[in-house]
Amino acid sequence: MSTPVKLISLHQREAHERTWTPFFTEKVKSLGDYTRYENTVEWSDDQKAEKIREADVLLTGWDAPAVPEELSENPGRLRYICHIHGEIRRLISRKIVSSPILVSNWGPAPGPGVAEGAMTMLLASLKMIPAHVTEKRAGQWQIKQKEWAGTLRNLRVGIYGMGVIGKEVVKLLTPFGSRLKGFDPYAKDWPEAVERLPSLDDLFAEVDAVVVTAGLNEETRRSVAADQLARLPNGGIVVNVARGAIIDQTALLAEVRAGRLRAGLDVLDTDGKDWMEPDDADRQLPNLLLTGHSVSFSPWNHSLPGNENLLVPFQEICLENLRLFRDGEEPRYCFTSERYDLST
Repeated sequence: MSTPVKLISLHQREAHERTWTPFFTEKVKSLGDYTRYENTVEWSDDQKAEKIREADVLLTGWDAPAVPEELSENPGRLRYICHIHGEIRRLISRKIVSSPILVSNWGPAPGPGVAEGAMTMLLASLKMIPAHVTEKRAGQWQIKQKEWAGTLRNLRVGIYGMGVIGKEVVKLLTPFGSRLKGFDPYAKDWPEAVERLPSLDDLFAEVDAVVVTAGLNEETRRSVAADQLARLPNGGIVVNVARGAIIDQTALLAEVRAGRLRAGLDVLDTDGKDWMEPDDADRQLPNLLLTGHSVSFSPWNHSLPGNENLLVPFQEICLENLRLFRDGEEPRYCFTSERYDLST
């Protein structure tokens, strides 16, 4: 573009400090004429739309308000929405994605971090670390059902969802000699190391542990129910690093309370919330590991002295996409209607 690209971001309150670090903010400013609006929580859709129409690019993220759908028909100057993070449906409608406005998100950025979290939860459950911690703190030394402690070697691990995160989980597990099986009717590039199964029922019937990495949509919502969970062996493990509503949580917690299954849950679906009340007795279960939707947080070492100028993957992808747009090229990881329908 011959004139500087005009960039804008709207924030419901203050800009999210983990995303909008000083270094990242300066990088964004170097790519165009950038304006930030904070505390927009009381703005009407008309007010938001009016400001957005003045920009070429709208940057959105966890702390952004929903994008007014009217922009799909009257975008003004707006040509591109660069969503810095992953989850998109809460902020951007299908109608906008179907319009001429380009919409991208962080693409594969969360894959390695979330996969590390899934691997950690799988190993911790397999080695019964939560039970060890509970017993030692209670003054005991030997855990119950210690025969369930196992090894990744020859463990039959099922992966539900073979997208970015699922494939990263495969990469981490492959060197350990696990027998990998997977289910995802939409995945195109299937890893050679994974046996592809025709149904979710087959997956749960043929594995010892399941890692859930699928996107949440109407097809996957509560697709893991009592029937599937019953197919796992005694001591079987369920790890969920996707969305809580993919699993029938009532059915899963019943199995965990009974002591038949173990679970590592980074996400929950408790009365429609990703949250468990402070006095909930399930917090004390020795075969349940909860991480409060934080297992993939950016590495703490990036915030240490001397590392102020490090970028995390989603910041790198955002900056790359802004450069591509500025130079007249199409950004990466843009949504199609099909991809939007399969996304969270």
